[in-house]
Amino acid sequence: MTRRKGTSQPKTSPRAERASAFRWRKTWAVAALVFAALVAVAVEVWPFGRSHSQSIANPDAPLVSFFRPEVLYWRDEIEGWAREHHVNPNVIAIVIQIESCGNPNVISSAGALGLMQVMPFHFQNGENMLNPDTNVARGMSVFYECLTQFAGWDLGKALACYNGGPSVTQRDRSTWAAETQYYYRWATGLWADVQNGVESSDTLKDWLAAGGERLCVQAGRSQSAGVAG
Repeated sequence: MTRRKGTSQPKTSPRAERASAFRWRKTWAVAALVFAALVAVAVEVWPFGRSHSQSIANPDAPLVSFFRPEVLYWRDEIEGWAREHHVNPNVIAIVIQIESCGNPNVISSAGALGLMQVMPFHFQNGENMLNPDTNVARGMSVFYECLTQFAGWDLGKALACYNGGPSVTQRDRSTWAAETQYYYRWATGLWADVQNGVESSDTLKDWLAAGGERLCVQAGRSQSAGVAG
């Protein structure tokens, strides 16, 4: 083959080629290590990083601060219940916020009781239904049944099921009772605010304005007077 003038290239020895390849690999390795270090730092400090993961089943997720003080009164307990029941503490806080605003002694007109407003038939004979630990344990049992068996890990549907029973997950939302529709709206709105990392929840403000404020005032009075044992 005839070479054109000026196109010939000097030959490179195999040793030189190996040395050049080694230098490139070393450069890329160093760059990869630097990149990994930067990612690790970002993951720890960025609000949406690993340490701030807000998945349903993450019991170590941080409890957000926008919940009402009457709910955050139970912060240590909520974090302990989250670890015990293998669920995000904000899920428990959302239910407590909507159901009782942290009042362990509240009893609804339908007979639901305590922090998570659990119906009496969910308890075992002789249990103190207003005891916070017992109440949350029974409430979480209902919630997990809704989440895993009826809602397919859809948190909104699971909480609608918690409020309105398993049949709601098999029906169109337009056919749900008004209470369950509102419950779904508040619950999914609060969960979205948790995941978005907001410091102040507009959903919570709407809930308070729609009547939740009265519930929180009652909760504050109950907490001041002493909680159920």
